[in-house]
Amino acid sequence: MTLEEVLSHLDRIAPFSLALPWDNSGIQVGDPLQEVTGALLALEPTSTVVKEALSQRVQLIVTHHPLIFSPLKGLLLHQYPGSLISSLVKEGLALVAMHTNWDVAPGGLSDALAQKLDLEVDAVLEPSPQGEGGIGRVGSLPQPVRLVVLAQKLMEELPAPWARVVGDPERTVERVAVCPGSGGDLWPRARDLGAQALITGDIKHHQAREASEEGFALLDLGHFATEAWGMGVLAERIRREIPSLRVLVEGSLRDPFTIYIRGGSRCEKR
Repeated sequence: MTLEEVLSHLDRIAPFSLALPWDNSGIQVGDPLQEVTGALLALEPTSTVVKEALSQRVQLIVTHHPLIFSPLKGLLLHQYPGSLISSLVKEGLALVAMHTNWDVAPGGLSDALAQKLDLEVDAVLEPSPQGEGGIGRVGSLPQPVRLVVLAQKLMEELPAPWARVVGDPERTVERVAVCPGSGGDLWPRARDLGAQALITGDIKHHQAREASEEGFALLDLGHFATEAWGMGVLAERIRREIPSLRVLVEGSLRDPFTIYIRGGSRCEKR
């Protein structure tokens, strides 16, 4: 099977035409006509991922985050991303990014996060400009739940080692919005759609302060925790779509951050 043929199957799962205008999903590196028998899925392209792809003898790496996001003014081979692009080319590895097309697509990452909460979805948080799907989902939980209990459930389900909560942890919420990755700027939209809380990552200080003043709750589980598990979901979708393709998920998948929490006179690692 050629890379071009694999790409056409991936397009059925999450059409690349649904990627947001500022995004760069699709082939990042590779020859559309090269043969592909195996693929390694990873959250983002790193030197560790390239080494794993080589050890697993696959010809394709599929990531969520693109390697080439903004236009490159030069390709310096001694530093990222040029060093990684050079390694991919030298080793004959192709790289495809499924970024906002996977976020937006019906049945994609946003829907998968909603399903983890058994959310009865009735709205898209930010509809796609293309008119199909969109970023995030809004809906009702099976039953009202205290914010702290919801945070605990999410930490277990994702999994996430921590959760930052904006709002009274003891308040009860029932209608919530979810946005994998970084969706702090969408909290006013979630509020306008009747949600009482937004579950996302990468919430900034001022977003948290503004939401708090408005009485709106936020749950920040981190960018990594709200997205990384989704590569396993995507892997299953690809296996069903292309049974002949060997599909693996990155074994070294881990958050780039190490969390230390002060405990008494010392800091404890989390």
